[in-house]
Amino acid sequence: MSPVSQPFAAATFQEPWSASAWDSLRLFSLHLVAIGGSGALARTALAPLERIKILLQVESISNTPPMQRYGSFHHAIWRINQREGFNAYFRGNGANVLRLLPDTAIKFALHDQFKVMFAPPDGRPLGLTGKLAAGSATGVIKCLASYPLELARTRLAADTSSKGQARLYKGIAHCMSHTWRHEGTRGLYKGMVASIAAVAPYLAISFTTYDELQSRLPNDRGTRAAWWYGLTKLGSGAAAGLLASTVVFPVDTVRRQMQVSGSPRHSIAYKGYWDCVRRMYRRQGLAAFYRGAGVNALRIVPAAAVQFTAYDMLKYALLALDPSAASPL
Repeated sequence: MSPVSQPFAAATFQEPWSASAWDSLRLFSLHLVAIGGSGALARTALAPLERIKILLQVESISNTPPMQRYGSFHHAIWRINQREGFNAYFRGNGANVLRLLPDTAIKFALHDQFKVMFAPPDGRPLGLTGKLAAGSATGVIKCLASYPLELARTRLAADTSSKGQARLYKGIAHCMSHTWRHEGTRGLYKGMVASIAAVAPYLAISFTTYDELQSRLPNDRGTRAAWWYGLTKLGSGAAAGLLASTVVFPVDTVRRQMQVSGSPRHSIAYKGYWDCVRRMYRRQGLAAFYRGAGVNALRIVPAAAVQFTAYDMLKYALLALDPSAASPL
């Protein structure tokens, strides 16, 4: 073969860019489905704990008589079934699961891009400040993309209508339309500033802590194959989530109270964030900002366990349906 024809011969065997793009899209879709499916299972399994946490955070401004309030995790876990029925443990979970699509896509599609954006121009590894910035930017976009669903989730979970009593909202769409009709577009974004103030540092701290813990583990093939390696990954995720949620929990409580402020069966309508903080402190002191923190801590570790276990099960199920696909990990 002549030298002139060699480049053309090599080009004949080059994979078309469209095929490569399709393969990348297919693998990303598998990854997205596996993560989203495991997240849906995790959120549904832990929905009772999540709802109790929200109830404890907001029931101080409820019109419910004090004697009928749950007051603590111990009372709530037993009395919800007696007073509201078994399905009440899962109020608000539908909206929480619907948020998975934008949440998952943003976390896995944008977070790495932000890490590249904030990387030092001289090629050095991304430092602590860059990791925090990438996590914060991801948190802000994640919050903006799905906030009306987040508000609907909180309001549905805060509804303590008993058996035989008419529910405040018939579902997610009714909650959002009712809020829009009575409170306007601003009502759908009530508490969003506090939400960004909670979500952005939460993702910044959790991503950064997880990366730092993982970077301290050996990364050779033998270590990755060891039986305990998966447990360290699980422990890293649980520790990162627990630290981040504890740090931002007071802000999370403020956003929950802002989200239900002025809604049906909630007597207090705050004028703004500082009014909310001031009146919460006046009523219960610093303890007001940590109501539900214990339940939240209980939720973090099993959340990580369910997330990783369900993810592996769904990943292998998807690969069994399409053996030709590489691992989406």
